[in-house]
Amino acid sequence: MRTLAATTLAIAVVTLTACASGEAGQTNSASTEVAATQGSLESAILPIVNEQMEEMGIPGVVAVVVSPDRGTYEVAAGVANIDTNEPMKVENHFRIGSISKTLTATVVLQLAQEGKFGLDDPLAPYFPALDTNGATIRQALNMTSGIPTYTPDQFLNDLANNPARVWTPEELLATTVGQPAEFAAGDGWDYSNTNYVMLGLIAEQHGGASLGKLVADRIFTPLQMTGCSMPAQADSTIPAPYSHGYQYGPTWDNPSPPAPKPDLIDVTNFNPSWGFGAGEAICTAADMAIWARALVAGDLLDPEMQGERLDFVTEGAMPYGLGIAKLNGLTGHQGHITGYQTQTSSRASDGTVIVVLTNVTQAPDGELPATKISELISRAIPAQDK
Repeated sequence: MRTLAATTLAIAVVTLTACASGEAGQTNSASTEVAATQGSLESAILPIVNEQMEEMGIPGVVAVVVSPDRGTYEVAAGVANIDTNEPMKVENHFRIGSISKTLTATVVLQLAQEGKFGLDDPLAPYFPALDTNGATIRQALNMTSGIPTYTPDQFLNDLANNPARVWTPEELLATTVGQPAEFAAGDGWDYSNTNYVMLGLIAEQHGGASLGKLVADRIFTPLQMTGCSMPAQADSTIPAPYSHGYQYGPTWDNPSPPAPKPDLIDVTNFNPSWGFGAGEAICTAADMAIWARALVAGDLLDPEMQGERLDFVTEGAMPYGLGIAKLNGLTGHQGHITGYQTQTSSRASDGTVIVVLTNVTQAPDGELPATKISELISRAIPAQDK
């Protein structure tokens, strides 16, 4: 176990430029303009990343911003491995946690679009041994099912006692047996991972393949998201190159200041099967930028089904659609899994894409670093008047 020293925070910055065509004078002028707009992105974004890394004790960050007006800016900051001081790289793979819900939801919506089932079909026939609270597939998608989550704090804290355990989806669902519903289906909103384990199993039944293969064939391959994968249940590895994942202490209920800050521990190889359709995927920042745009644009759905996805329930902690959320003025999803906290999102006003991947479960006070950094970046580069 190690604590994070400020001296490990080496910064690497990569900016992407657009190619201009035409005569030499025109090319130079265009290149100067591109450099200026990208310079404005760097001056706005890099101080936020540096400040929040120090403030929240984040070992490493990758951020990608794609602005229609300002170009594309990428930054890799800090370290991917605190023991070797290996610098963070933009191309590193991260576990993306609950951003996986957007993938599972998309497959479910595609299958519904193909007539395999209706969004308002009940869950009960799929899970005869469980109390599904009279909820429908739609209510599982938008978190209004009232079905209790299988990941209360105690479950998350207990992961440290057996980090190599391989969970089946059925075992995850079994942990909820006997728990009362949070509310009558449709009468409230509660963020429950159980919904997305159920949806993943429904997708497998109607799609005729594992959830990982369905996501690969239906999302990663058509969008050329070559850095993304959903690992097999027993697979605890991450494709190279990757960032190690860290956590302050062995549990998720960290003490808040002024309590002593726990040591950082490496939790990279905790088996992620406990996430299944709710949180198991792995991706790079570049692919998350592709997905942020495609998710909001509805590239993989017809307009009617995309409209269903973007029908947001507004009575909960965040406006929530069918596997998509509104987060501080951004539309997309955040992810939170052992060792990593991430967010991929797009700004509705101008289409700016903001992706932030961090290699820590959460800050010592429980704050979500990628979500906070994404919001701060959005504020720092407001949409420009046309």
